[in-house]
Amino acid sequence: MGLGSAFTIGRSALAASQLGVQVASNNLANAATPGYARQVLGLEPVPGAGGSASIGRGVQFTGVRRQVDEALNARLNGAISEAAAAQESLRILGGIETALNELTDLDLSSELGAFFTSFSELANGTQSQAQVIEQGELLAGFMRRLRGDMVDQRNQLDDRLGALVEQADAITTEIASLNNEISRTESGGTTNNPLRDRRDELVRELSKLVDVSTVEQASGAIDVLVGSSPVVLGGRSQGIELREIAAGNTIDRRVSVGVTGQVLDVTEGEIGGVLASRDGALDDMIGKLDDLAGSLIHEINRLHSTGATAAGLTSARSTLVVAPGDQTLSLNSPLNRSLAGVPVSPTNGGFVVRVVDEASGAVSTTRIDIDLDGIDAGGAAGFGDDTTLADIAAALDGVNGLSASVGGDGRLSVTASAGTSFTFGDDTSGVLAALGVNSYFTGTNAGDIAVRADLRGSPGLLMTGRYVDGSLVENGTSLEIADLQDSAVDTLGGESASDFWRTTVQTFSVRAGSAQTVAEASAIVRDGLESERLALSGVDTDEEALSLIQFQRQYQGAARIISTTNQLLDELLSIV
Repeated sequence: MGLGSAFTIGRSALAASQLGVQVASNNLANAATPGYARQVLGLEPVPGAGGSASIGRGVQFTGVRRQVDEALNARLNGAISEAAAAQESLRILGGIETALNELTDLDLSSELGAFFTSFSELANGTQSQAQVIEQGELLAGFMRRLRGDMVDQRNQLDDRLGALVEQADAITTEIASLNNEISRTESGGTTNNPLRDRRDELVRELSKLVDVSTVEQASGAIDVLVGSSPVVLGGRSQGIELREIAAGNTIDRRVSVGVTGQVLDVTEGEIGGVLASRDGALDDMIGKLDDLAGSLIHEINRLHSTGATAAGLTSARSTLVVAPGDQTLSLNSPLNRSLAGVPVSPTNGGFVVRVVDEASGAVSTTRIDIDLDGIDAGGAAGFGDDTTLADIAAALDGVNGLSASVGGDGRLSVTASAGTSFTFGDDTSGVLAALGVNSYFTGTNAGDIAVRADLRGSPGLLMTGRYVDGSLVENGTSLEIADLQDSAVDTLGGESASDFWRTTVQTFSVRAGSAQTVAEASAIVRDGLESERLALSGVDTDEEALSLIQFQRQYQGAARIISTTNQLLDELLSIV
């Protein structure tokens, strides 16, 4: 080895030192840059030419690599998705909890208690009919507002879902663009670290929205998958969009691949959290509230429609509007859409009409049979001879002292002749409650429950008593309605109205508590993995400062090699 080799070694050391200073300086400059991965200078010795005393020929540059662990990044992305979904669910459940406002004096449990208590006090003569009707309006109004609040939350979630999907679509588009640029710039064998850092950061941002996995191709591009469905294929984004899918009478929103329309199985991330809570906890709570309201409407109307007062009724009109085409269809026919929305469908049975001649006091009792067994005259399954609304109107019209018809508005109307009055009783079919004849409430669920309009104007129409064995018990209906607070209701799974709502709220509270635990646990996992990533890929300014000093000393040493070698050459030349 001659002095020329020493020059070569010194020059390689100078170049390596300069690159080292650049890399350390770049790390320091990006110490606070989000997503930046620390870069490490790749150096290796240049082997000698061979022989027994091979010394080596200096140092050579092998590249600048990012200090990343792809397996750790994949775990972190998964933890980000889980934590984001848990936090989103917790936020939504918190909104529902705020709307419920339970364990206060301004909650549905209190309103239910006050409503049933008002009937108890009416039965004891300590409250008036007008006060009972007012309490019913308060309960109905509270249920409508509560449901309205939750529907508003659902609409807000739909808006948020749309915004999150647009954000996810924009990210996939940018990832595809970076894939193209990375493949182009790395075609010569170099690694484009800044673009890869940006792409990793975008994948983490996408992971916050949906659960993703990535597969790197030989070109340096990555495919991004949600579940097993690709949303980015190399340099092409498949797109993510929100589609509306008809589901019965409602519209479901589903996240799908823009190009193919395939519905994505999104279970994590903010989008997954919104979907799970919107279609889960929120819809469940709205459904439970509707179940409670529907059962209250039916059970109270069932009692009120067969209730009585000493004066009796001179007219009654149903609240359910039956379309002209449905009036001649059996009440239990699947084709009868007018009866499809009632809280509880009428069944096989009948009811009694009691007509009183006011002058003589004579009482006549007529039973109206309701055939809803779903069997025709030949014994086969069918609805051809089952009872229709027109049949009921005709049967009532045939009762002495009554006239009945279905008006142009689709409502059954019953009117007593002059000098007579009537009441209904013993309705084993539930048809009077289903049609809303002499009802207390109108509506079918918590969204439209209300006290019957003419009751509000004429409190004397409130049916407080009922006939038992032919004798009027003046507070009979009031007592039976008051007893509903603690009575088992079949449509509520055998629970009373109060117990049903209490169980619903307790179940929700457990769910909310579980969501809090999951959110805290998933956040700990995410933060721990993020700390691991930062420990590996983050920039330690003290460490980089030491690297700068190290490369500075190396540069000085390399310069001394060249300087010394130059002096030796000068000495040699002076001798020659």
